[in-house]
Amino acid sequence: MNLFEADDRRTPAERAAAHDREFFARHPGADEYRRPTVRGEFGPGLYFDGGRTHVTLLAPGATYRVGQFTAFEDPDAVAVARTPQWRPWVAPGGAVPPAVAAADAEHRTPEAQAVLAVLEAEDTTRSEQDGEAA
Repeated sequence: MNLFEADDRRTPAERAAAHDREFFARHPGADEYRRPTVRGEFGPGLYFDGGRTHVTLLAPGATYRVGQFTAFEDPDAVAVARTPQWRPWVAPGGAVPPAVAAADAEHRTPEAQAVLAVLEAEDTTRSEQDGEAA
């Protein structure tokens, strides 16, 4: 399953939950694992590029997820948006708060984009390797 399928009509949270259910079904002895964070799985906010989510199975069908995410309402959201590895996400039709959008735009330089491209490629490689091991 690809967590990042563009034509998948499920919400990011639904895609993440489905992946988690599938993982635990394939690994019945596991009670936790890490996977790439699905941008949007925690709702509108800032997501760390290449971020990972730690998923813990609390009971059959019940998981607890911790990922690299900052809500727009967080008092530090503007400061977080000023770092190039954090990107805003909103559902279609939503809007990024103007202060967060302005802070995010400060670091969308070609140099920062090149670094992010390398990090994304490394994360893709790791994800593919993790998929082979599973």
